[in-house]
Amino acid sequence: MTVNCRISIDNRPDATDAIFQAVPRIGESVSLSVDGSPQDLRVSRVVHVPDGRLEGAAIIVEVTSNIL
Repeated sequence: MTVNCRISIDNRPDATDAIFQAVPRIGESVSLSVDGSPQDLRVSRVVHVPDGRLEGAAIIVEVTSNIL
């Protein structure tokens, strides 16, 4: 099973969709293509936003390039 997530990178106004095998956890490192090149990013926040239906929901994953 895969999970479709909405990805927000470094609080940029634009967001993108990404598919994961499982919802990433806060603090995990994920590799995503950013502007055509792969980049390692750290998960800083995960938000589950119900859309009002029992069968659907949105998952927003905020990531940062500032890996501490």
